[in-house]
Amino acid sequence: MQRHSTFSSDHEQQVDDLDGCEISSSAGNLEDEHNLFLSAARSPQELLDMVAQSQLELPHRVQCISMLWALYQQLSGSEKSELTVQLQQLLPSFAFHVASMSMDQLSCCYLYLRKMHVPNSEPTLERILMRALEMIELAVDKELVALPALSRLLVAINLERDFFTPLVCRNFVPHLEQHVTNCQDEQDARLLSTCFFQLHPLIDAEMLARFKQRVTELLQSGTLSSATPKTLLKLLHMFNQPTWSHLNTAMIRQLMLTLSDCVPTLESNDLKIVCRTFLHHHEPAALVAPLKQATATLLQQEPTADALFCAVPFSSLQQRDAYMQQFHQLLHTESAWQLPNASGHFFSVLRSLKVADVRYCDAYWSAVADQLPSCAQERSQLSFLRHCQRYMNFNNNLGGTYRHQKVERKLSHLCMDSIEQDLAGRLPTKFARLAAFVLGYGHTPFDWKKFPNILLSKILSMAPQFTIQDCFLLSRGMQIACELRFRQHIPHALAMQLATMDSILIACAERHLSNSEEQPLNASDLSIIVRTLSHRKTLKNSQVYNQALAHYKTLQCNDLNSRVVREMAYNFNASHYYVPELLESMFDYVAQQHEHITGDTVEKVLTCAYNLGYTPASLEALDYAALVLIRDFDHMSGLSLVQSCLALCFYKAIPEQLINQVFCVKFIQRIEDEIQICYSKATYPGMVLNRVMQLNRTVCLDMPETNVPWFQQNYVEAQLSKKHVVPSAFNTDVKQLLRDLFKDENYFRCNHTTPYGYQIDFVIHFDKDKRPMPAPAVEATMLDRITKVAILLLKLDSFCENDLTALRGPESLKIKHLEMMGYKVLHINEHDWNSKYMNAPGAKANYLKCLLQISH
Repeated sequence: MQRHSTFSSDHEQQVDDLDGCEISSSAGNLEDEHNLFLSAARSPQELLDMVAQSQLELPHRVQCISMLWALYQQLSGSEKSELTVQLQQLLPSFAFHVASMSMDQLSCCYLYLRKMHVPNSEPTLERILMRALEMIELAVDKELVALPALSRLLVAINLERDFFTPLVCRNFVPHLEQHVTNCQDEQDARLLSTCFFQLHPLIDAEMLARFKQRVTELLQSGTLSSATPKTLLKLLHMFNQPTWSHLNTAMIRQLMLTLSDCVPTLESNDLKIVCRTFLHHHEPAALVAPLKQATATLLQQEPTADALFCAVPFSSLQQRDAYMQQFHQLLHTESAWQLPNASGHFFSVLRSLKVADVRYCDAYWSAVADQLPSCAQERSQLSFLRHCQRYMNFNNNLGGTYRHQKVERKLSHLCMDSIEQDLAGRLPTKFARLAAFVLGYGHTPFDWKKFPNILLSKILSMAPQFTIQDCFLLSRGMQIACELRFRQHIPHALAMQLATMDSILIACAERHLSNSEEQPLNASDLSIIVRTLSHRKTLKNSQVYNQALAHYKTLQCNDLNSRVVREMAYNFNASHYYVPELLESMFDYVAQQHEHITGDTVEKVLTCAYNLGYTPASLEALDYAALVLIRDFDHMSGLSLVQSCLALCFYKAIPEQLINQVFCVKFIQRIEDEIQICYSKATYPGMVLNRVMQLNRTVCLDMPETNVPWFQQNYVEAQLSKKHVVPSAFNTDVKQLLRDLFKDENYFRCNHTTPYGYQIDFVIHFDKDKRPMPAPAVEATMLDRITKVAILLLKLDSFCENDLTALRGPESLKIKHLEMMGYKVLHINEHDWNSKYMNAPGAKANYLKCLLQISH
């Protein structure tokens, strides 16, 4: 899982409105002849002609550059390129003035010229930057450089990433520290947010904490409020920076809540930013209603893929057909594909709508294939990598059922070209992204029997430099390869390569975990390590996998957020790992932040705890969880609601209102509608119907007072008719010993199904004298004075991974329900049955004899 800011594209990282870049006039008389000419200019050529005049004074020259930028934004692509060339020809005339330019003039000139794509290699522009950096260095501890100038320079220096910013801008930090102390108004906060974002590698925890404190004070005083949305958005952008986003949960939430009042009046781009931020963090819940209304209005005013993506996550099932039709129209509209990042927006819509129609998928990926770069220069920018990542995720969501050979082939060839011929092939982070796709989908020579040798050699040489994210991508590529291309048979050459790469990933994971002593891992990083090791069985069976899971016990969860909680719940569910301290902290988060978290987040916590059999220390969290589910009932999927209710039933904490809302015709129809539009017809319908059956059974048995009928008998019988029981070695072993013990198979039943659909491995009936008897033709009751003994064979996955005494929730619930149905439940644990002690002659037979002596 890749961790990144929700609005981190190069375009959006830049300052959109160039705050504070107005030039303070130093020309003296604003009505002089030159200013009048400047004001009257209507074309770039007129301004260029004025710049060419040698008698033009410096303030007017700078003003010309400022006005050129305003006109530049209105030009076509070819006209912009032509203007950039003309500017480069005129810039030498500025060289004489650079030494006398003020910081204000230097920063404005440099920013506007870089915005108009004048290269840093241009001599005059280089002199302008060097002069500005020199003045900043000389002013340290002497004179404070104005915040607008620092902001402009940082934005311009980071354009096109020509420089290593921490080295070039190291002298900015002392000035910024003083500006944080002096921060008193909205403009200071806005400009500081821009500076912090651009210079984040040099911003330490203390400086960030001081700025957070100043922002908090400005929010409390009302200086920052819903009346200052632009500043709030810039602060949101900065605090959401990936480096420290996990440390700023409370601040991000506060900024989002402050913005909630002005959501309906936000400009289009600002609304999209708020929407993406919410979808990234999954909180605060107060934004759901205003965002739903605002994004629907936005889509009416701006029918684009970007607007459609913002609207779809908040849409109802009734709106889906209309959105599907609109998506179809946009997908086949040429102009829609020409908008910035159109392919990314279409991809987001494709996933959000849960499109199962292959025709839509084919149309999207065919358009992507046609857009892929063809020339070497385009390939060198690696823009195609975003398509690689999307395709890998898209394939994952469809359970491996969808493939587009054309896009796979083109992307794989682009990746191999970059690995073999481009600088990116020598940079570990870039290489990992390129290699992951090739590993997954092949389309290389001999791909039917092995990976390209160059991949393995580079992985070996770069292993010590791979980051946590790099390892995750490589592991994901290996997983896709084994599922898509080598599911049936793994050739010998490939098996050796996989074993080598497994060893490398294990070594990298050990390195990342050992480094955590010096640099503690946050919850997101640890989750990525666990998921990396979860991709392959050989990695899950390694010692480092258990070490990674054990690291959860050392996490400091004082700054949890919904995203981290969901990641932890996913990993605990997938690994069956039991960490009571963290599970309790997740419930504490639900109790403390119930006003802000969404129902989907609550469902993840409840389902995780139920599956692991964990009961929270206080039932207060469960009461709050139920309130959140009732509040968000209309916004959640049917499957999420059913799973949440099942967990609450396990804890006997489900309110009657929730039961009434679920067991009604309207909700059942909602479930059926969801099944019709689901992604994977092969798995999702069965999963939903099975959960509904479990919930119906649990309510009938645990809460008969609700008068909910048992309406799943037909479903249970249908499932039994499809199910072919293949006895395991464990089952066969026990059955043979029971046969030896009773001398007659009529004394016990195998694979018995109860009236409520529970499967019991073995059922034995004893009469009133405690003697075994043949099983009666119909289900016996306690009134018959017959003791029914149910023997359950508990396999290893019936217990938590790290505690073989901790029975998981579904098994505990089954045992409780069987006891309610009159069974005396005995269970045999697989780990005990196969232990060294039980392998002694006669040990297993004696164990069964002792187990079945029910008189004591």
